[in-house]
Amino acid sequence: MKTESTENLKPKSQYADEAVQLAIAGQWEEALELNRFIIDRFGADEESQNRLGKALTELGQLDEAKSAYETALKLNPLNSIARKNAAKLETLLQTKEALRAGPARVDLNLFVEEMGKTVLTALDGVSDPEVCSKVAAGDLAELRVEGDAIVAETARGVRLGLVEAKLARRLTTFMKSGNRYQAGVTSCEDTSIRLIIRETYQDPRNAGKPSFPMRRKREVDFRPYTKESLIPRDVDAFDEESEEGGEAGEDGELEGLHAVDDDAEPIEDFGEDDEAGGDGGDEDEDE
Repeated sequence: MKTESTENLKPKSQYADEAVQLAIAGQWEEALELNRFIIDRFGADEESQNRLGKALTELGQLDEAKSAYETALKLNPLNSIARKNAAKLETLLQTKEALRAGPARVDLNLFVEEMGKTVLTALDGVSDPEVCSKVAAGDLAELRVEGDAIVAETARGVRLGLVEAKLARRLTTFMKSGNRYQAGVTSCEDTSIRLIIRETYQDPRNAGKPSFPMRRKREVDFRPYTKESLIPRDVDAFDEESEEGGEAGEDGELEGLHAVDDDAEPIEDFGEDDEAGGDGGDEDEDE
């Protein structure tokens, strides 16, 4: 963002509106820069600090995000959004530090199912009959495009198999347009391997397009797919109050940043019968 002269300075409310729109579009780098400008130019306020905390969280800068929410609490100790997110970030940071110090392999963020941003799938082309002696539930996996296919392998270089063809075509389109994904093993038995795949970054060009199509269902909640003993019961996804709607809430938290249908569910397996709408419409639309 270019520095503006005093003569060209816009009202603070106009900058705040622009920051909200950047967040809704998923342009987190730009939102971060603009919120910092607002704070530097006009002084800290709880709404700007909450927006700053959200942008930093989306960019994976968790320590800085926690500090932003704590500043909001200094300005208003009754700010419930800042209080909830600061507490959750503190718990998450402590848990991740404990995991780094031990033998655990998991990423707590990855193994939580979320509508439109994660999918469960079984791998094809698992050729190593001993593969499950080399990997286990909780191992992280990387996805790599090879021609028309996507190969999944562990960080240690163990080849797991191929992402199912229909899902691979969809993911390849998103990956080539800037999205990024991480995967993790949820189960491994004989040569049957299941992964959870999570969208970790959505390119602004794909704003509003869920990585994984959704179906209607009676009820959906966040579901963990890693070892329960590794996840404290008070660790959950970031406050969903900030992701339902489309405008800033009373406490300055952004709403509608990842708007999805609360009555929808993720498609868990991309078999040939899982065409959204029965004719592959979602795939054709996004590809």
